[in-house]
Amino acid sequence: MSGLINALNIGKSSLLDGQRAIEVVGNNISNVNTEGYSRQVPVFTDFPTLNMNGFMVGRGSKIDVLDREYNNFLAKMMQEKSSALGEEDAKSTPLDEMERIISISENGLSGSIDNFFGSWQDLTGDPGSRVNRDLVLQSGERLAQDFQATVSELAKLSESMNTMLQSRVDDLNLSINEVASLNLRISTIESTGQPALADRDKRDLLLQKITSLVGGTNTENAAGMASIFLPNGLPLVSDATVMPVLTERVGDTLQISLDLGSHKYELNTERVGGEMRGLMYLRDEFIPEKVADLDKLANGIITEVNALHRAGTGLDGITGRDFFAPLGEEAGAAAMIRMNLGNYREVAAGDSNAPGDNTNALRLSALGTARVMDGSETFVGYYARIAGDVGVEASRNKLALAGNRDALTQVANLRDNTVGVSLEEEMISLIKFQKSFEASAKYLSTVDEVMSQLLAIRG
Repeated sequence: MSGLINALNIGKSSLLDGQRAIEVVGNNISNVNTEGYSRQVPVFTDFPTLNMNGFMVGRGSKIDVLDREYNNFLAKMMQEKSSALGEEDAKSTPLDEMERIISISENGLSGSIDNFFGSWQDLTGDPGSRVNRDLVLQSGERLAQDFQATVSELAKLSESMNTMLQSRVDDLNLSINEVASLNLRISTIESTGQPALADRDKRDLLLQKITSLVGGTNTENAAGMASIFLPNGLPLVSDATVMPVLTERVGDTLQISLDLGSHKYELNTERVGGEMRGLMYLRDEFIPEKVADLDKLANGIITEVNALHRAGTGLDGITGRDFFAPLGEEAGAAAMIRMNLGNYREVAAGDSNAPGDNTNALRLSALGTARVMDGSETFVGYYARIAGDVGVEASRNKLALAGNRDALTQVANLRDNTVGVSLEEEMISLIKFQKSFEASAKYLSTVDEVMSQLLAIRG
């Protein structure tokens, strides 16, 4: 009789295992569209055999634990590609805006430079004309305004990146705090022997998001807690402890630092990756380089035009006047360029004040095509190189962005094929567990019939 009771227990455990396995399959199917969900699988083990009158008798099976499909290599690849994509994606919109600001067009700074020296060329035809002299003054004023407008728009772009960086820092702090909370929860649950599958999926998504924001790496200890490190090794999360990222306005710049308690480390492009590195690179390196180039161009125009203009004479007979307000240094020249003349009679078109003298206007007109910038480029050519640098970086960004997006998509597809939910596979598993459940039920029915017949015989 004890053998039949053991048979009943085997049938019961098999029936319950089949039911639970079907529930796991149903959960997988319901999460087929859940981002970051890893397919869960029941892990079956057999009960220890039992010695019954010298015979080793099996006692059925049980679902020992629920596991999830996981590939550490693909997870790291997803994070690495997310960091690279985040950096290029963050650069994309600002670079498009820079292309608009620094462009080769008739209505931009390039056109203003051409028009300025063109107005001197027009003046050579009738140096005594008040209209032509006023056009020289107006084109000079327009040139100064376009320089100022260009650097002003670049400053506004830098400020917008301060705002974007603040948003990324806020998002980062929320994410690392959530990872620390999940670390504690996962460790607590798994210390009881139960798996924290959903929490691990959620943490993996956060780790990918964090690497997209700031780059870096992560490790996991024996207790299941993840630690996150910046690209240079500084810690963001250590088990359940968070090192917050702080922001502070220093002049026109949003300064970002990592608070380690005893010390604060300023974060720059050498210490971060992802979106924050992309934004920092443009704000702290690329845009300042272009502003410095514009300062050099503005200073070159001011210096060369003033030198020739001082040598000429206005209609009022006065010589030695600067056309633009002289500056003491190159830095800031594009923002500070101003007209020094206010009257058409002050325009020094000739070497004398004779209305028909155009000798100085000829020299100033020729300056427009002279290779005075670094001894090899004209003013327009130098500006074209600045615009070209922006265009090249924008084109490189577009190619890199498309490449990284494709790479991440490929890794994500590989991840989905490897550890994600496949409806076809789940249907096969469902049929298998359904048949197992039906067989277990039939087995219990058979054992019940045998017991009933045995009891009838004894009766």
